[in-house]
Amino acid sequence: MSKGANIYWDEPHGRPARKPAVKRRRQAAVKPARRRAPWWLSFLIVTSIFAMLAVSINFRAFAEMREEVDKHTYLSEQIQNLMDENLALQEEIHSLRTDPRAIEREARALGMDLRREKVPMPVN
Repeated sequence: MSKGANIYWDEPHGRPARKPAVKRRRQAAVKPARRRAPWWLSFLIVTSIFAMLAVSINFRAFAEMREEVDKHTYLSEQIQNLMDENLALQEEIHSLRTDPRAIEREARALGMDLRREKVPMPVN
């Protein structure tokens, strides 16, 4: 070997000098300690969100149903009142067509005197 090559070799036989083999473990970079939440906390959060969503949807549906029930009740009462009024008017029409006393009563209510006037009776 040349003189330049001998600079790098410590041993006379041409082998490089080695340091004793010491295995070093590669140390991971020191990370700050990370706090982890328990698994049940995540489950509790997801469950509570789901419960709030279900309650809000059901409350809205319940409110709409309550409005519909109230509207149905109101309309049913109106229908019943109109049917009663219609029946009373049909009875009055029948009595005015068939009963002369009903005609006299209505004529007096209008201020007419039937004894002086002749009122024609409709014939069916």
